[in-house]
Amino acid sequence: MKTEFEAYLLYEELTRTLRALAEEYPNLCSVRSIGKSYGGRDIWLAELTNSRTGRAGTKPAFWVDGNTHAGEVTGSMAALYLIEHLLEGHGSDDLPTRLLDEQTFYVLPRLSPDGAERYLTTPHTLRATPRPWPEPEEEPGLQPDDVDGDGNIVQMRVADENGEWRISEGDERLLVPRAPDEADPDATYYRLYREGTFKDFDGFERKIAPPLYGLDMNRQYPYHWQDEERDAGPYPLSEPESRAQVDFFLDHENIFGVHTYHTYCGAILRPYSNRPDDEMREHDLAIYKALGDRGTEITGYPNISVYHDFAYDPKKFITGAFDDWAYDYYGVFAFTIEFWSMARAAGVEVEDFIEFARNPPEEAMLKMLAWNDRELDGEGFVPWKLFDHPQLGRVEIGGWRTKFTFQNPPPKYLKAECEKLAHFALSHASTAPRLKTRLETEDLSPGLRRIELLVENTGYLPTNITSVAVDKNLTKPVRATLQLPPEASLISGRREVDLGHLSGRSALTANRWKNPPFFQGLPSDYASRTVWIVRGDGPIEVEVHGGRAGSAHLKTK
Repeated sequence: MKTEFEAYLLYEELTRTLRALAEEYPNLCSVRSIGKSYGGRDIWLAELTNSRTGRAGTKPAFWVDGNTHAGEVTGSMAALYLIEHLLEGHGSDDLPTRLLDEQTFYVLPRLSPDGAERYLTTPHTLRATPRPWPEPEEEPGLQPDDVDGDGNIVQMRVADENGEWRISEGDERLLVPRAPDEADPDATYYRLYREGTFKDFDGFERKIAPPLYGLDMNRQYPYHWQDEERDAGPYPLSEPESRAQVDFFLDHENIFGVHTYHTYCGAILRPYSNRPDDEMREHDLAIYKALGDRGTEITGYPNISVYHDFAYDPKKFITGAFDDWAYDYYGVFAFTIEFWSMARAAGVEVEDFIEFARNPPEEAMLKMLAWNDRELDGEGFVPWKLFDHPQLGRVEIGGWRTKFTFQNPPPKYLKAECEKLAHFALSHASTAPRLKTRLETEDLSPGLRRIELLVENTGYLPTNITSVAVDKNLTKPVRATLQLPPEASLISGRREVDLGHLSGRSALTANRWKNPPFFQGLPSDYASRTVWIVRGDGPIEVEVHGGRAGSAHLKTK
């Protein structure tokens, strides 16, 4: 089967698609649930590898997930696109073929199935999961709702001579902030609200209530979790979705890289969220930048540090994020991919993503309205219309349909977004550490043999992946275990040998000196050798355990 990627799939549609792919490609794909959501839905994970070349757990693995946040449904479609791209390309396209033969992909399309279903089937939006938090019921104040019944929750503008907003001279649909000294007696000014009604309204006070579903899954992870954060939940991994994800990681030591799919703004984000670059290990920072630069070449998305370039508040840092946990607590290079930028599609260059989201220039908003009219036939914006509000009286309702303009690409743009980020995922996946092994025997005398094992890392990343993984003992070094037949005995050497961590080609990336005339060379830390002397006949077996570099089994004749 082949998904057209011209629409966003509901939970049952996504489930059927994943199951059908597993049936169509039984030797390449299996699908299983790693847990249940808050609402009881299965959290589906696709395991992709060529089972004829080895079990999934014996190969280095790349992780991709999507839809941590309920409304960021592009992530689940992009994850599905990656699955289909790999499966369809195996046997006909060199890169998917090689990657599935040599590696494993763990792809979890929809971490928040409950939230995504509410987002896709109702006019409402929510952060992550439809679990009331931190209060069990709606609080007094404005509650978003589709009061005019048109299937959208947009904005309400109320004419008020003391209002903060006025109509743009460039387009009557656009409201812009009133200037500090502006007081034109002939102008109409407005108060602006989210479409909805006020709970416990007394006819005067217009409170803005916090959201009922305020929990943010991407503040849930143990990395510097903060209990004073309203959206972080009662304790780290309190939600079944985030807990199932982390439990899977802790049960699988072969994961070497992570992409987690979000929206919106069109950027590749890397840790740390709460620490500057000079507090990251120098080796890891160099690799992060190299991987991110490659992502920029492929996608056009800038690669930036969350701390330096994506902080909501310079005095209050993001904590409890998944990519920080995956890097600092699990020890792998993890990127958060923020898909889609309507501004960029409309020809607007954005330098400060957070400031632009908060306070976009009038000129930029006018360009986006013109893009909507030209490319979407105006469907992304609901024209203002009069409405008799049950509490506020005469209002106008209208504004952006944000779900598939700002937050996610309109369906006709979806496939292109998925395609370029799939190429970045394959690029990052191609940097895996790769164990090349050779077992040689030499007869020293009748009944006495010399067994030599050579293990080399031919990949880009070291077998330990990151420096933080070594410093915190998050991953085990490569080790070899000798297995003798009953009639043989070990004369020299140890049955289990620690081969250490093997460097990869990234050692050059992390090296400050890259000028060939002055380059001194790198040590052969990418390879290791061990020798055993064995007395007796019979086949000898060696197991090489490389952790995130995978495993190998060798046997003499």
